[in-house]
Amino acid sequence: MYFNARKLVRYLPPMLACAWLLLQQTGCANIQPPMGGPKDTLPPVLVKATPDENTVHFKGNTLRFQFDEYIQLENLNDNLVINPPAESYPIIDAKLRVLSVKLKDTLQPNTTYTFNFGNAIKDVNEGNQFRDFSYSFSTGSYIDSLELSGTIIDAETGMPDSTLILLLHSNLDDSAVAKQKPRFVTRANGKGQFRFTHLPAGTFNVFALKDEGVKKYSSSETPFAFYDHTVRSDAGAEKPIELRSFIAEKESEEQKPSNAGAKKKKETEEDKKFKFSVSASAGQQDILNPMTFTFERKIDTIDLTKIKLTDTLFQPIAGWRFEMDSLDKNGKLFANWEADKDYRLILGKGFAKDTLGATVARADTIEFKTKAESEYGALKIKFSGIDMSRNPVLQWIENNNVVLAVPLESTTYTSKLFQPSQYTLRILYDTNKNGVWDTGDYWKRVQPEFVIAVEQKFSIKPNWENEYEVNL
Repeated sequence: MYFNARKLVRYLPPMLACAWLLLQQTGCANIQPPMGGPKDTLPPVLVKATPDENTVHFKGNTLRFQFDEYIQLENLNDNLVINPPAESYPIIDAKLRVLSVKLKDTLQPNTTYTFNFGNAIKDVNEGNQFRDFSYSFSTGSYIDSLELSGTIIDAETGMPDSTLILLLHSNLDDSAVAKQKPRFVTRANGKGQFRFTHLPAGTFNVFALKDEGVKKYSSSETPFAFYDHTVRSDAGAEKPIELRSFIAEKESEEQKPSNAGAKKKKETEEDKKFKFSVSASAGQQDILNPMTFTFERKIDTIDLTKIKLTDTLFQPIAGWRFEMDSLDKNGKLFANWEADKDYRLILGKGFAKDTLGATVARADTIEFKTKAESEYGALKIKFSGIDMSRNPVLQWIENNNVVLAVPLESTTYTSKLFQPSQYTLRILYDTNKNGVWDTGDYWKRVQPEFVIAVEQKFSIKPNWENEYEVNL
């Protein structure tokens, strides 16, 4: 019987105690296996690899790895990276303490092959992972040893992107990434850092894309990244490779799958009614933002003559405007709101009609009051290390959404009235000065606009002088 020496040690005290009792008594009935002891936190240990690691002149088709305990594989497809990528996926099996790999491809001559199992191998009992297990051999006379490394970030958020695979193409044609499989592949860690190892000397293009099996850039609606310059694996310490991932064309609402084919329930008279809500219905209006209208169905027409904004004496308030969004389901009423003031919004009968012909059945008056200035915080931020020549825009993030975008005019940002909340901040370098982040386009060789994610958090308190310093 095979014993794991490391894990046997923990049981020696109770086993020795029982042995002592056996010597003191005529018997030790119903001997039970030792209970308790510290939890096993040790990963499996590789005892032997066949052939040995870094074997040269390899001519076989089978690899075997023996461990010191029973093992199992988990999420192998999400972890295993083979370089150069295999045309036919090998047969991989884990039985007891042995992991076997049977190669189905004809191996290329004078080539270093690397199998990186990531964290797919773990022990059976406790699930301790044998992390970042990598194994190499060569069909030639030496093992390639050059490396390339870098980072990948999500261009829109400025945060590390660990969702994509990284590709090296030795074919330097622009179209190679769409037509051919890459020469080398690797994955980024949780910090967006990646490293290609065991590379031959050569010049490569660097890309990143979503791993959907084919490893080709087949759709502009999938995440992608490209490096502007070729890189040489034997060039030593070059400028660090930084990739910024983007989606060139996001799926439109019209393209998204619909449930039109699903069985529809019978519409009731209540379902056919015109339904909408107004943000001021709660009785309070934010003076920094427009009043929002949310309609249940798309709107066909809006009659602005039937919308009136007044004071408490029903005297009209001038200067407001109403806008619908591109989906025709949300509207905004913009006005120069005065703080701590009572208003009336009068919506006349038939002020809006949806695409099914339903309309407002009767007039309605919504009474509301704007917030007082004391309900907002004052904000002052001093920036250092920011490039003012690149048109910086402050993107305030709340619940992962950009809720406010403000062009930065100087290295000090001040706001007398700022909405209290918990925020994170991004700095957008707005190349075309349109106030929003713009994506990239590989085929036009256009990189996405640059975004920096500021690490610190911002807690804006009401009726308070909130001051921060940001060092980029």
